[in-house]
Order: sequence, then structure tokens, then C-alpha cells
Amino acid sequence: MRPVVSDGGAHIKFITPAIYPTEVLSWLVRDSDVLSLEEAHFRLSGLCAWAAGFKDRGTLREGMAADVVIYDLAQLKSLPEEIAYDLPANEWRRVQKAEGYRWIMVNGEVIFEDGQCTGATPGKLLRNGQAV
Repeated sequence: MRPVVSDGGAHIKFITPAIYPTEVLSWLVRDSDVLSLEEAHFRLSGLCAWAAGFKDRGTLREGMAADVVIYDLAQLKSLPEEIAYDLPANEWRRVQKAEGYRWIMVNGEVIFEDGQCTGATPGKLLRNGQAV
């Protein structure tokens, strides 16, 4: 099981797959005890990095690139779907947010704090396991 999914945005109007990590942590780890927290993190990060061919990402180890998500497991939950009109030509799409995430850090910079975007964009495009 690899509990993440992407269709490259092809169905962005109809599904909200970005909520899957929250569902894995809150439902399969916390509420149902189907996965250990360590196993969930491996499946959400390490296994995905390995499958995509990234050798220096996916786990927190010295010398490896790391994006870090800090959350309160007891407070994690998916919020109801909403409709946003923020695509070109004011088209609609489904949006589903979550609560319980304290900080999301990319390349050492906080990009979200308590659910609010900081405006920082320190991420880099990766191709074939390398920053472009």
C-alpha cells in the first residue's frame, strides 16, 4: 500500500487527493490502529521517494534533503469539501483542507503555519532525482 495518489491535476475539479495523508494519519494510525506511525510515515514519504527514484529524499537522515511537516496527531482531521472558483476563467474545483498541522517546512523555510500560507516558495523542481 502506498497511500498517496496523483493524476497530475487531470481531475482537479472532481477529487481532492491531497487529503489522503491526513486520512492515513488520523484514520489508519490514530483511530483504527491499522498502521504504526512509523509505517505510515514510511509509506507517505520514504516509499514514494524510492519509487520515484529520489535517493536523497523521503526520510529524515543526516545529509539528506528534508521537507518537514509538524503536526498534532490528536488534532488532525479532514474538513468538509468546499468549492473554489480559482482556476482560469473563474472555473471551479473541489478543495478539502485539514486541521492539526502546525508547520510545514520546505528547504528549511516555513511555508505554512497553523494552516496559513506564509507566501514563501523555497521549493525546487526535481527531475530524475535531481534539482533542476
